[in-house]
Amino acid sequence: MQSIFLARQYWLLLLLLISPILEVFSATVTPNSYYPDNEARYDPSADPRSSSYDPSRSGSRASNIRSQSGMAGINPWRTASLTPVAGTILTVSDPITESCPSHWVLNEESCYKFVRSPKKNRNQARTQCKAYGADLVSVSSKEEHGWLTRHLHKTDPLHRRWYTSARQSSPGAFVNEGDSSSFNDMMEAILPDQPSTPSLNYLAYVYSDLHTEWGLLKVEGDEALQYICEIPLKLVQRLKENLVERTSEFGVYVSDPRKVPHAPVFTQQPKDAMFDLVKRDIINYVSITCLAEGYPHPMYKWYKEEYEDNIAVSREIDPMSDRRFTVSGGTLVISEPDSIKDRGNYHCRASNEFGTVTSESVQISFAYVAEFNLLRSPEQGNQFWGKAIFCDPPQHYPDVHYYWARNFFPNLVEEDSRTMVSYDGNLYFSYLDFIDRGRYSCNVKSTVSGVGKNGPLFTLEVIPLPNYQQLKFANNFPKAFPESPIRGQDVRLECIAFGYPVPSYKWSRRNGNLPRGAKLSSYDRVLTLPAVQPGDVGEYVCQASNEKLSIEDSINLSIQAKPSFTIPLHDQFMAEGEDLLLECEAFGIPDVEYEWLRNSELLNIETMSPEDAERYTITTSVLQILSVKKSDEASYQCKASNQLGAAYSAAQLRVFKLAPTFRKQPLETEKYAAEGMNTTLECNPEAAPVPDFVWRKNGIRIGGASRTEVLKSSTLVITSVTRDDAGNYSCTATNVYGSASSSGRLIVLRRPEFYRAPPEIIRTSVQENVILECEAYTDPILDMAYYWRQNGLRIHTDDRTYLRNLAYMQGYDPDYIFRKRAKQQMDRNLYQVSSSRRVSNLLDFVNLREPPFEKGYRPGHLLIPNVTLSDSGVYECVAKTPVATIAVETIITVDGPPGPPGGVTAVDVTSTMARVRWTDGASNGRPIQMYSIQGRTHWTKQWRTVAHNVTAKIINKQNSRREYQLESVLSPWSVYSFRLKAFNELGYGEYSAPSPQVNTKTDIPFIAPQDVGGGGGKTGDLTITWKRLEREDQNAPNVRYRVFWRRVGLDPERQFKKHDIPATNTRNFVVVLVDPVKYFYTEYEVKVQAFNREGAGPISEPVVIYSAEDMPQAQPTEVAAYAHNATAINVTWVPIEPTRDNIRGELIGYRIKYWRKSDEETDNIIRLNLGAENSATIVGLIPNTFYWVRVMAYNGAGAGPESERFLERTWRFPPLTAPNAVEVSPVNPSTIRVTWRGITPSTSEEPLTGYKVKVWETDQDFTKANETFLPIGNELEVYISDLTPGKIYKLRVMGFSRGGEGKMSSPPWEFQMGDPEMLRGESQRVLGGGLSSLLTAVLPLVISALLQR
Repeated sequence: MQSIFLARQYWLLLLLLISPILEVFSATVTPNSYYPDNEARYDPSADPRSSSYDPSRSGSRASNIRSQSGMAGINPWRTASLTPVAGTILTVSDPITESCPSHWVLNEESCYKFVRSPKKNRNQARTQCKAYGADLVSVSSKEEHGWLTRHLHKTDPLHRRWYTSARQSSPGAFVNEGDSSSFNDMMEAILPDQPSTPSLNYLAYVYSDLHTEWGLLKVEGDEALQYICEIPLKLVQRLKENLVERTSEFGVYVSDPRKVPHAPVFTQQPKDAMFDLVKRDIINYVSITCLAEGYPHPMYKWYKEEYEDNIAVSREIDPMSDRRFTVSGGTLVISEPDSIKDRGNYHCRASNEFGTVTSESVQISFAYVAEFNLLRSPEQGNQFWGKAIFCDPPQHYPDVHYYWARNFFPNLVEEDSRTMVSYDGNLYFSYLDFIDRGRYSCNVKSTVSGVGKNGPLFTLEVIPLPNYQQLKFANNFPKAFPESPIRGQDVRLECIAFGYPVPSYKWSRRNGNLPRGAKLSSYDRVLTLPAVQPGDVGEYVCQASNEKLSIEDSINLSIQAKPSFTIPLHDQFMAEGEDLLLECEAFGIPDVEYEWLRNSELLNIETMSPEDAERYTITTSVLQILSVKKSDEASYQCKASNQLGAAYSAAQLRVFKLAPTFRKQPLETEKYAAEGMNTTLECNPEAAPVPDFVWRKNGIRIGGASRTEVLKSSTLVITSVTRDDAGNYSCTATNVYGSASSSGRLIVLRRPEFYRAPPEIIRTSVQENVILECEAYTDPILDMAYYWRQNGLRIHTDDRTYLRNLAYMQGYDPDYIFRKRAKQQMDRNLYQVSSSRRVSNLLDFVNLREPPFEKGYRPGHLLIPNVTLSDSGVYECVAKTPVATIAVETIITVDGPPGPPGGVTAVDVTSTMARVRWTDGASNGRPIQMYSIQGRTHWTKQWRTVAHNVTAKIINKQNSRREYQLESVLSPWSVYSFRLKAFNELGYGEYSAPSPQVNTKTDIPFIAPQDVGGGGGKTGDLTITWKRLEREDQNAPNVRYRVFWRRVGLDPERQFKKHDIPATNTRNFVVVLVDPVKYFYTEYEVKVQAFNREGAGPISEPVVIYSAEDMPQAQPTEVAAYAHNATAINVTWVPIEPTRDNIRGELIGYRIKYWRKSDEETDNIIRLNLGAENSATIVGLIPNTFYWVRVMAYNGAGAGPESERFLERTWRFPPLTAPNAVEVSPVNPSTIRVTWRGITPSTSEEPLTGYKVKVWETDQDFTKANETFLPIGNELEVYISDLTPGKIYKLRVMGFSRGGEGKMSSPPWEFQMGDPEMLRGESQRVLGGGLSSLLTAVLPLVISALLQR
């Protein structure tokens, strides 16, 4: 048994080892029951290793590689048929890659440094660039100019000016001083229309608002500007050597990284603190904290900044001399703070044996809110005029919130479209109305402590005024809060206008879009810009509009910025005698100034010894120390400051004497290289000073051979590697303190090559699927991975199809991997952040699409499902191995619907016609056949098709300008924008951008007023109504209306009368007076016609309406009433004759007036009875009470004369006692017997007439219950039949009399028919006798049914 078990284990191990081989070389595949039918499965016709391979199924059909049958298991390295793809290799990676130093930007063959601070004049800027071994940028090609302008567009939203090396050599001719190249080909980059002043000899990049682009501006060179340095990539190694960056672990061997010796570095800067004077009884201290890391652990001291003789000094805080101060760690605690002594700026210093650093300054302040001035005069304003009421707040610090109360606190004023409380605390009304009268008070609340103060109440009086205020902006609006915002603050732009009617508001930004994240609030009066940045500067425009007028005003937003470092300092670990260059750069608005500190003391060359003064050089943001010494070791800080504050960047300088050692970074034991490629062997020992290096191969020193080179950085470069380059290599490093060696082995392998590639060009159309197949071979010892790029962006692929096919070929459940992923709860939104996002472990961007790119059946295959136009471009298949990376490209062209047309304009615009012109967009591979045009007016702001499936004529063959004539489809007196889309055989494309707005001319109204009608009003009125023309139908200003009417009923008229309504009348009705005695409720024909400034429009069709009604003139007769029950009376009458003189309109119904006999008639209650019915029931009356009743007819004008009154009494109370002892027993499956105990009426009740038993289904309403009557004098039992077996019922018993139904038994009896065991009542009792009866009835039925079978 043990041997069998071992054999099984060996077979399993063998299967695991050969399964990947089978996956790669299998020629046939056996179907697997695990593979779902609806999933993609392996296709032999798409596999070049299969005998059924069909090249048309693969993107490799254009390749010169063809598969041979019977290739399964053949080593591709030894098969002549797998010839490498010739001429398709696009890129071959070279490990020798030159890169730019930190804070330099690479483009083509140069590195660029954009120096923002400090600004320098042109000569100073060039001197600074040369200090780096570079020079001012030489713009020598259009491609370089394009890259520079794009970079500035992305990185300089403030549109500053940047020096270049261009200098005017002769009038109108420039030369690049940086590399002495000609500037003749770059004259187009100079902005046009510049003065030819002789002193303007230099060129600087500047952004032109007029041309909306970056260009070169002629400047004198004396002004301090930003500048751009450039150094060729071939010279960058010298720059790198001057900027060697070493870590704090250099020359130190410590197992615990937390104990690496290091000078202090702040990890937490202190923050401003505020002491609330109101809460002194609760919290009577204030504290500020700074934290720094370093080893040994730093010690802390705190300093207060003061001024003596206008000179800033820092005084150390000594807790021993003042008990109120405590310093614990990095925390300063001030007990019992004094608002006079302790207010001010503070900073801390952290020190250890390697140096001292200074923190940023913070402020300790004191919060308070003083009292209001309680004397306040009343306010007044005019009706329909704007009003501003000032708060006059008390003194306070810091800011407060404002709350306005009306009449009493806290009845706060709520903001609406007319009312607003500004951030400055003032209350604004767009216009006043009588509803605004009252007593007001302004109240404030501290933003720190929540303590509030209530202002005095004062009255606001509104004075009536016949006219109203024209639209105008309120005091100094629009405004910005704060007025001078600092980067990172939220900015609130407010706009409010005075005028009637209430205006609406719209915010925009001149020459640009609103910043991302901008929010509108307070009825669009407030625009909030969160966390503003320098790029948000600009002119913001507020437009206020109402029905009468539209106005606009703007505010220029300027943003300040506290200093922040764009290039911080880095620690320097150097050998004695080397030269140190420390450089910092900070951004701030206003511009920053620089100072240098050494161990927190100002570095002043004038106070140094002569020897040190010669070695130290300070040039604003650059500190240079020649031939560093051990005594130079310290913490150095660059201080950048402006009027908003200061920022610090720190670096530690350590000076070493260190013999070379490879302890940390020996040579690689084995290094792989590929034939024909380049490779590098790096030698990086720790040493100070930098040692000399000697390379040996197999013990023989390597000289300057044609294919080998030793760089200054000690790296050995071997180009065009051959098999002969394999061997053992050693590097020996030697300096004045000693030497050391390290060695490793170089192994040369065959480089990877493609044997299958997609066609060079693929043409397809939208909605198609495209498969790209790419395969390469490499040395079996190496791993190889594939990935794809589109237009330089790396493609993220969905690998589910690939994994399913792989599992299928290996005989596994294809869904296993996905179930495993689900258990691990993988983040499916990993790549859903944006359409192009940086991935930390990649050097390129990731390209996404929806649906996603898919990995094909093989690792190098790519499926592009449902192709769109955006999928066009250059695709690269990249095969990557540890020794080389190769790529092959294909160009995919996607045909689709046309792109959006451009340059849409409208010309020759009349009232209803226009010529629309445009230039075709991309045809996307198919000829354009026709167009669809839409228009949008400022009235509706909705797009409407004005021409569809139309062709256009070419009016300019040079630029393919097209035109189409719109005929009689436009609305006069409108502001139009047009857009259109083009059509080809693949469908319609996207709409163009809207055209510039054009105005159609005015014209007469084209349509008559709609919804003409009328009627109603008081007697003698003829009311005519209509719907006013919509704004887009008015066709011109000064719209007015004319109404026509004539009698067509009684005494008909032949001619229409008319009445003109002035344009100032904005109502949609008019009242014409007629004879109220004769022509009440008389038919009239009416019409309405619209006019405007251009003339009359069409007249509406005649509509018949009626003049106003008169009240009925006749009264109902023979009114009678009789009691219905204890609370209701039935009333009858003889209706009035339905003649015109009697009704005088349209009869609505009758009114019944009733009141108790004991009350006055004025206490009556009216009941309306609609329609011509001559009877009604009055309910809700009091039992055993006499009521008077009158009846009258009524119509739309009111009620006619009242009838004679009639007296009637209601019956006495119905039974007030409910029957009890209710019992229910079964008789048969559909019948029950009900018994109960009777009741005896009292003297206040009507004599008992009988009983009612009500039964209803539980799922129905009580009002649908079936009633069984039992007259008085019978035995108190009833039988209820025709019940449905199995259903659940409820039952109640009640008495009744002339007074109505009495009180019901309670609770309801609930039972189920057909239950063989019990009838369930409310008390859930088992009815023994009932059960016997039920069994007696049911048993014969059951036996009979059985016998019939």
